[in-house]
Amino acid sequence: MNQSLHVVMLSDHETAGGAAIAASRLANGLLEAGAKVTRLVARPDGQRHPWETMRLLPSRTTRVMRLLQAEVESRLGAHLLPVDWVTIHPQLRNLLKLLEPDVISVHNIHGARLWPDLLSLCTVHAPTVWTLHDMWSFTGGCAYSYDCRRFASGCDTSCPEIDYVLGGYRRSIRHAWRLRRRLFVRHPDLVAVCPSGWLSEQASAGLWQGHRIEVIPNGLDLETYIPLDRAFARRALGISVDGPVVMMAAQSLASRWKGTQHLVESLQRVGARPLAVLTLGEGDLDVLREGIHVVPLGYIDHERTKVLAYNAADLLVHPATADNLPNVIIEALACGTPTVAFPVGGVPELVRPDRTGWLARDVTSESLTESMEHALQAITTGHDLRASCREVAQNEYALDLQAQRHLSLFRSLQRERDLDALPILT
Repeated sequence: MNQSLHVVMLSDHETAGGAAIAASRLANGLLEAGAKVTRLVARPDGQRHPWETMRLLPSRTTRVMRLLQAEVESRLGAHLLPVDWVTIHPQLRNLLKLLEPDVISVHNIHGARLWPDLLSLCTVHAPTVWTLHDMWSFTGGCAYSYDCRRFASGCDTSCPEIDYVLGGYRRSIRHAWRLRRRLFVRHPDLVAVCPSGWLSEQASAGLWQGHRIEVIPNGLDLETYIPLDRAFARRALGISVDGPVVMMAAQSLASRWKGTQHLVESLQRVGARPLAVLTLGEGDLDVLREGIHVVPLGYIDHERTKVLAYNAADLLVHPATADNLPNVIIEALACGTPTVAFPVGGVPELVRPDRTGWLARDVTSESLTESMEHALQAITTGHDLRASCREVAQNEYALDLQAQRHLSLFRSLQRERDLDALPILT
């Protein structure tokens, strides 16, 4: 048992979004392994959880600081730091003193714009491990750099993602990257956990070079996400179709890197008819073609309903043009549902040809169409990959496996810190 190990987890959201969901699952896994978990979040969900949640509240001066910030930004033409996180620091310092964590596990803090004091404060109180859910920690502010490699030498005003980074303030890009560089130089003991080997490679090529980086894939409760009879799942969701069923799942279908338009274009071309398309997430899928029936399930946070949706589908289509290690693909694998996806980021580590799914040749709608047709043909002839998908999930993405890997890392960092604290005998 690890009852004496107290893990404090820091993040912006508690359960909203893929990174927060992954963090919540890790919290559950750590608790089941016997550790104590306290979560410090800027935006709690207000629900009851097995862990203790403490909200990081802005100070009473926040309103005044917001007005001051707006005035400074208008004069300088520069995007400053969100006030909420800036004013949270005194409270965070007091909480860490009170909680006395053995390890601090940091997750998405995008709202903080990587204010260096935030991480510096954590390293003072305990060994600090930053779980990277995207590239944001080592770029000038973008979550994914696509083909751009400027993050390795220094992000600047030539950033191709300028319209989506730091509100488009060009002069802030280089400054944001330099803030990150300064943080990593000052704290060589800061440790990264990357869910995918791909993200680990990107991080080590950038500002995380020289730091300890561990690859620990995200885990999943395999007693909740299980294969079910497809006919039963479709009846439970009120889906009545004659042909195959495909699905797309994302928090927001409108997100620019989720690739919804690629799926729409592919569905216009794919030959399989009739074809039902389930969508999980906010937004619409506009496919105007005879024989294509779109079933929008909306945003679903109820696990059992999600399990029914994955089991109702013959195939998950994940057309993201950039991604790390998508929760939705791991969830589909656990339910025995194969995936068609683009060969981007860490996706190929999950989607293995003819074992857990099929990868498109390149990031084009035409290539996605070819892979979808190949997959649907294989499924209709009995090559549905259900057994191999579940086997991979059980062997590699079990929640207890993820938790034990984290605990092993946490213990090693504790031992190193204890050794460093010993007096030097002369």
